[in-house]
Amino acid sequence: MARNRGQDGPIEIRLISLFASLFFSVPTAAFVWLWVNLELAVYWDGFLSSRYLIFSILGFAVLALLLPRLFPSILGGVWRGIAKVWHWWGW
Repeated sequence: MARNRGQDGPIEIRLISLFASLFFSVPTAAFVWLWVNLELAVYWDGFLSSRYLIFSILGFAVLALLLPRLFPSILGGVWRGIAKVWHWWGW
């Protein structure tokens, strides 16, 4: 059988990579959501509902499913952005 070079494999491989990526993306989304809510509660007396947490987790899942090779770079960029903001704030 000829192998298609444009595909990343069967759907089973994509689903396995999706579940593996959720191991990292769910804590990342929860951390960002909690961090934003902490800042909103302290400085602006507001908060984001849990709907935003669910949408961010679903967004990460869609990115992981559609872009399995690019997703680790996206998640790394999120963590680098968090580190830059922390450094900028002097923590």
